[in-house]
Amino acid sequence: MNILQLDMNLLKVLYVMLTTGSTSRTAQKLALSPSAVSHALARLRESLGDPLFRREGNSQVPTPFALAIKDRLIPLFISLNEELFGEENGEDRRFRVVLPPALNVLLTPELARKGHQAGAIIECLPFERRAWRDELLEGKIDLLVAIGDHQKSVSALHYERVGSTRLIAVYGPPLQAKLKGRAALTFEELGQFSHFYCHPWPQASNELDRQQARAGLARRLAFTCSDYGQLAPALRSAPLMAIVPAPWFETLSDKQHLSTLPLCGDKAEGSLFLQYRTSTVEWKRRLIAALKQALTAYYR
Repeated sequence: MNILQLDMNLLKVLYVMLTTGSTSRTAQKLALSPSAVSHALARLRESLGDPLFRREGNSQVPTPFALAIKDRLIPLFISLNEELFGEENGEDRRFRVVLPPALNVLLTPELARKGHQAGAIIECLPFERRAWRDELLEGKIDLLVAIGDHQKSVSALHYERVGSTRLIAVYGPPLQAKLKGRAALTFEELGQFSHFYCHPWPQASNELDRQQARAGLARRLAFTCSDYGQLAPALRSAPLMAIVPAPWFETLSDKQHLSTLPLCGDKAEGSLFLQYRTSTVEWKRRLIAALKQALTAYYR
């Protein structure tokens, strides 16, 4: 059998099943009876030579073969829907992006400007340090900006390394006497200070702290939050140190009474990457290109 011999309506059923994991929800979404969905799945199993799903509780879990199809089929349906009929939830254009909070100051102006030019609603979703593969494939987000490198290759997703930057130590007047005359800090010296930590993930999941743990080191956190807006006031008021990407400090407007020191060694360098669907429509690609251009001024 080839694709021309396959009933395209069956692919619609498979697409919805892959996104819902439920026969009943698939039937509801397609305005079919559950028995019609079951019949369509039976025809697909026979045509493709694979069971496609296995039941676990109330969910239908895709087989490895079905997951491989999912990587290609879902982005294709989403792209066709956007090109032919607009956004799934109405006529409004929407661009959903996930990015680390340290990049908010850098990218917010460009997001607002390009979103306005495209007539789109920009949605910045909370960042979590995890894989966002399924959300990207299923069109729940349009762009992931994250720290790291060497992501698993998926043909339906475009991975692009933007560049790298270094981590720096930021501190205020309460630490200036202790750090006077210093040109840099070593990785090992971080444990001598109390730290301000403003990542939305646990310390054990933070790459810098994982590197410290591997070396038998640890740094003490004295103030934790998920809002970088709290950093400058805290450092000006207490003998705390914050380890941040250099671009965050470069784009910070309120640097009054704050000082920085570079961190020595390759452990203080981090890479940044973008990931989005290969089938992303043109207006979203233009927005992504503008964001990448803004980032490359700081990540090289």
